[in-house]
Amino acid sequence: MKKTLMALALSMAVSASCFAAGASSRFAAEEKAADALIAALVGNGTYEQVSKTFGESVKAKISKAEQFVALKNDVKNKIGVIKNPNFVQLAKGYDLQKGYNGVDSLVYLGTITKDKYARLYVTFADENNTLKIVDFGVNLLNIQQKNEAATKK
Repeated sequence: MKKTLMALALSMAVSASCFAAGASSRFAAEEKAADALIAALVGNGTYEQVSKTFGESVKAKISKAEQFVALKNDVKNKIGVIKNPNFVQLAKGYDLQKGYNGVDSLVYLGTITKDKYARLYVTFADENNTLKIVDFGVNLLNIQQKNEAATKK
């Protein structure tokens, strides 16, 4: 009886880890590609390093290394120098009637100044049975300081 229960417990543990393996391997691939893109956007990465993970919609907008360099300069000029971008959230596309739609967005936050931050996101979807970056962007976040006089009232 003990052997049967141990075998059952072991098989349940192995099957549970196998179910999670698909989701974790997809997330690992997404995180690796997103980390490379974010590093290239805020650092010294190149178009060649990240373009192989671009989907058709992104390649249509950024098809040359010069366009990627211009995008990096645009982010630097409009947003600022982004320091320490860290992964903070995985958002899975989900519809209550249809379920998971196969689209994932990874969200990163980085520091610009003491009261300014950047939110960076990278969106993934399957294109021809391959995981590709279908969208990405950078948004400026301003943190408003509380007015001490207003809080005392």
